[in-house]
Amino acid sequence: MDERIPVFAVVRVDEFASGDSAITIKEVLPTVEEAEHEVERLNKLQAGKECHYFCQHTRYYPKGRTKLYGESSSPDSEL
Repeated sequence: MDERIPVFAVVRVDEFASGDSAITIKEVLPTVEEAEHEVERLNKLQAGKECHYFCQHTRYYPKGRTKLYGESSSPDSEL
């Protein structure tokens, strides 16, 4: 099995008056505690603005996904 490292993304969601929104990954951190702390800090800092932050668990594949799926497999088949 190829190496998968659990990580936690700090995600920003901007809401615009037009009804549109934008999603940005601000950073990826190694622990949920760090991510939650950063989300709390940023939400306090940006209070009253049209954006909010949350953390999301994800995975990092340091050797890439090609080794995980092989060249003929689809990465979507595991979603």
